[in-house]
Amino acid sequence: MSIKEIATQLDLSVSTVSRALNDYPDISPSTKKRVLKEAHRQGYQLKDPSAGQWVQAKRVITAIVPSQQSLFIDPILAKVLAGAHQFLQPLGYLLQVVAIDTGKDELSEFERLVKAGDQDGFILLRTRVNDPKVHRLLKLNVPFVCYGRTERASQFAWLDLDNYQVGQLSLSYLVQQKHSQIGIVTLSERYFFAKERQRGIQDAAQKLGIALSHEHFLEVSFDEEQSYLACAEFLLQRPNITALICLNSVSARSAALAVKRLHTDTSKVCVIGCDTPVDELTAEMGITSVQQAAPQHVGEQLAGIMVERIKGTPVKELQVLLSPGVVKTRID
Repeated sequence: MSIKEIATQLDLSVSTVSRALNDYPDISPSTKKRVLKEAHRQGYQLKDPSAGQWVQAKRVITAIVPSQQSLFIDPILAKVLAGAHQFLQPLGYLLQVVAIDTGKDELSEFERLVKAGDQDGFILLRTRVNDPKVHRLLKLNVPFVCYGRTERASQFAWLDLDNYQVGQLSLSYLVQQKHSQIGIVTLSERYFFAKERQRGIQDAAQKLGIALSHEHFLEVSFDEEQSYLACAEFLLQRPNITALICLNSVSARSAALAVKRLHTDTSKVCVIGCDTPVDELTAEMGITSVQQAAPQHVGEQLAGIMVERIKGTPVKELQVLLSPGVVKTRID
């Protein structure tokens, strides 16, 4: 959109719009406010404050997802990204998704992407402990929002589930259901959400008098087949287990499948999936979900926060913590 089109939209002269954008003193504050509001709405940014140079923004937001060798993007993150796309498209933003391997070349690949400067902001999904991408964006003062937190959460915009409460709620629910032989299917603690969920489980166990030793824990990857095999072996070696808490949806599906194939009566082993969407699949597999909003809604919220951050809204106003709840799935 050109200055002429902004002028037409506001029923002002081109000269008035130009002088308002360049902060001329003969333009009233109310007119300047109208012009600036419309300019921001149409994606204009002040490139050089000293020269009053306004340019149209790129209108591109890049979502960074971590990829593993066996899994490019898991189904839950795909739904989150779909929600973000649905929110951004009417606003004229293009959402591009880039998967970066979490190995030794992660930061160099990310640096190359940032230096290209082809985006207005970043959405980081599945943050890790001491995430190098977060550190780099903070240093460069680039607009971004995280789906998840890190140790420096006070310094940036984020949307996150209260993962500590997820852990506590999961174990407390099982204890209320009279389970005492509980297995925990974990993920690497390099993922911040997994570390927090496990911490919540352990604190709840101590408070409720449930003994959890290292033998009760099974660490798996994001690979569904490998997780299934690990869960099946775990259950075979521990036939007394009556419940499993799985720290993400992939391991929950894997564990539920293992239970289904090992037990004729699947109700004997309760499977809790932390942040697992409620759908026909989880209902059929008998997974009890501990979740917040649906993934698509999470994506919409993330995109909304990203747009506000690009507009300059302070990060303190863009930090959203979601409370989880237990959803018991049933087959009708």
